[in-house]
Amino acid sequence: MNDVRKNRIKQAMETVLKAFESNPEKVSLAIFRGSGKPSDSWSFFNRLIMLMNETADARGFRQWEKAGRRVKKGAKAFYILAPVKRKVPVKVKRIETVEDESGEIVEVEVEETVTVEKLVSFKPIPVFRYEDTEGEPIPEEKFDFEVPCEFQGIIDELGLKVETEPFRRFYGCYSIQSKTIRLASPELIVFLHELCHAVDDHLHGVHGGQIAMQEVVAEFSAAVIACLLGYRIPLGNVKEYVGSYGFTELFKAFARVERVVGFVIERTAETYTISYSQ
Repeated sequence: MNDVRKNRIKQAMETVLKAFESNPEKVSLAIFRGSGKPSDSWSFFNRLIMLMNETADARGFRQWEKAGRRVKKGAKAFYILAPVKRKVPVKVKRIETVEDESGEIVEVEVEETVTVEKLVSFKPIPVFRYEDTEGEPIPEEKFDFEVPCEFQGIIDELGLKVETEPFRRFYGCYSIQSKTIRLASPELIVFLHELCHAVDDHLHGVHGGQIAMQEVVAEFSAAVIACLLGYRIPLGNVKEYVGSYGFTELFKAFARVERVVGFVIERTAETYTISYSQ
């Protein structure tokens, strides 16, 4: 393996390690797939490299040409990693039941050779960010999101609007000014997270931007509400948020969480049966 290839693989590995150390939000975003982009078929590892390069759409030179766009002059590629596999013979042992010379049934060990695919290395693949291309706009994928009936009363009470939009950098956001929840993903946890922002705003007032306390309240409240109502959702992001806080900060956050969850559950109990185990 030449030095250039080794260096590109090393850079890709370091990019991913940096994400786990300092960008848990991007680690979480990389779990979701988009809507028909080439990166949807990439591994989680490569989607994370893409997000760490500050883009939600990256493609190879020819792929951009096929989509009607050109890579800008002077644009630099970043590299994702494609696995290189090789078929190799492997000896395996298995147990067979046979009849011996005396007519008794016995178990014997049989060795045979089979061919398997083995990962032997990685191949760096150059890709370019959407932001480093020009030409025809990429058709925006649209999806429908229907607010679950148990939450519609809260939407009406708080005067909220729910809109969908193509994914750009965030899977969801809540606008304080327009009281609008914008979703770029149909995942329920995204809706619940933004709904909890809106409820938190109604109860305590919130500020614009990614403020750690507000994110803890929204993410943890959404997880608790989903659990109480019997929804199955990924909880890895909650651990990331909570793990970064000291006891005093968590105590303050949990007091807010309790009020947000109480507000939602009081209004959903009439339209949905809360399920939990003691």
